[in-house]
Amino acid sequence: MGAAQLAKRFLARDGTAVSVRLLRSKDAAHLVDLFEHMGPESRYRRFHQPTDHVTAEQVWAEAEKIATAVPDEQLGLIAFSELPGEGEVAVGVARIVWLSDSVAEVAMSVRDDRQGQGIGKRLLAMVLELAQITGAESVVGLVQNDNEPMWHLFDQLPYPLKRTVEGTESEIELDLTREKMGVATAV
Repeated sequence: MGAAQLAKRFLARDGTAVSVRLLRSKDAAHLVDLFEHMGPESRYRRFHQPTDHVTAEQVWAEAEKIATAVPDEQLGLIAFSELPGEGEVAVGVARIVWLSDSVAEVAMSVRDDRQGQGIGKRLLAMVLELAQITGAESVVGLVQNDNEPMWHLFDQLPYPLKRTVEGTESEIELDLTREKMGVATAV
C-alpha cells in the first residue's frame, strides 16, 4: 500500500480541513512544534510523567528518533491544518510501535487548541486501521484512569477493550480481530 493511499482528508468539527499522511523522516520539526503546543496536562497524559524540565535538545532528539524510525519498528500518521496566523501546521500525531509480529503499542497526541474537534478520534481510527493492514491483531497502551476524553474515544471504537487497572493508570488492549457488539463501525 502506497503513502498516497494512506493520505486522507476530513473536516474537524469546526469545519477546518485536516489532512493526514504517513509520518516521514523530515517531520521532526513538526513533532517539536506539536509538543510545544501541548500544555503540561496534555504532555503528562501523553508521556505519563511531568515534562517541566525537559530541554529543547531532549525534545528535538526524541522527535528525530520518532520521525526516523524504520517501518518495521513503528508507523505513524501526522495530521495538518491551515490555522489563522500560523499557516499549515501539525495538529496531531498517532503512531504504533511494534512489540511483536501481531501486537503494537498505540500512542496519540493532539495540540491543545485543536482538542475537542474530532481530530483525535479520526487519527486513532486511522492508526488502528493502519495497524490492522500491517498485521496487528491487537494494540496495547497505557492510559490514566482520569483521562475521560481517551476513555470516551475507546468507548466509540468498534473493537473489544480489555482494561487492567494498575493504580492511577490502566493498561488497555484492543482486539483488532473482532468487533464488539452494538457499536457502529463507521468512524
